[in-house]
Amino acid sequence: MFSERTLFIINVSLAIFSVLLLLILLGVKLPTLGQARYVLDKEEPLCMINWQDQFTSLEDLDRCCLQARQQGDCQQESKENLDWVCGSDAGLQLWLNNKAYNYCKQQPYW
Repeated sequence: MFSERTLFIINVSLAIFSVLLLLILLGVKLPTLGQARYVLDKEEPLCMINWQDQFTSLEDLDRCCLQARQQGDCQQESKENLDWVCGSDAGLQLWLNNKAYNYCKQQPYW
C-alpha cells in the first residue's frame, strides 16, 4: 500500500507531533519566533518621544507600546540607536529600538 520510505516519514512526523503534544500537556511554554528574537536581543529596550524636535525618554514600555499603536503605522528608520518611528512628521513621534519594537509586537493590543 505505502512504500517503506513513506511509512518512515509518516512515523517520524507522528513522533514529532506526539512530543509537541506531550510538551503542551505538561505545560511547557515554547517560545514563538517573536519571543525568541526578543530574548536573544541583549540591548535594553528604549522608547523616546519626539515632540517638536525635543526627545524625552519614556521608561514605561507598556505605555510606550500603547502610544505607538495610537500613532498608527511604524516605519523602520535609523537615528543613532533607534530603529523604528511611529507617527507623522508633523506631530508626536515615538522612536523605538528593535528590542522595544519586538516587545510591542508581542502585545495583544498591537
